[in-house]
Amino acid sequence: MQNVTQHKTSSSTDFSADLLRRLEDIPEEVQKKWPKDLSALIDIYSASLLRNGYNQQEASKISHMLLAEQAVYCGGRYFYLPKPDALKKAVRDVEIHRDWSERNMLPEALAAKYQLSNTHIYRILKQQQNYRRHTRLKQNNG
Repeated sequence: MQNVTQHKTSSSTDFSADLLRRLEDIPEEVQKKWPKDLSALIDIYSASLLRNGYNQQEASKISHMLLAEQAVYCGGRYFYLPKPDALKKAVRDVEIHRDWSERNMLPEALAAKYQLSNTHIYRILKQQQNYRRHTRLKQNNG
């Protein structure tokens, strides 16, 4: 399984590098037909990279590379991208489970740390455990 994953990653990297080398060759009239969301993603990626200290040339190159990678993995299909609040909640839930399972924090301490009720903490821990169990079963069977 690992070799297949490495091969896919290598192939997608080759594809992305090849695409990036030829990106400037794509006629402007073709690029104009691309959905506005593609341009928006490039702008979002570039702005974030610029805020994090990359120069304009690096930000542009990395933004195009990220878009090419996203096209490899998500191209031609719709996928759900959560709103920021839902994403923050999901990350928080993972951190709660990590604090409990790896750092041995008690649910009462987790409730205080994350300003949630004990009941809510137990519900999150149960959901996270079920998710991890399901993921392990899926990996072992497929």
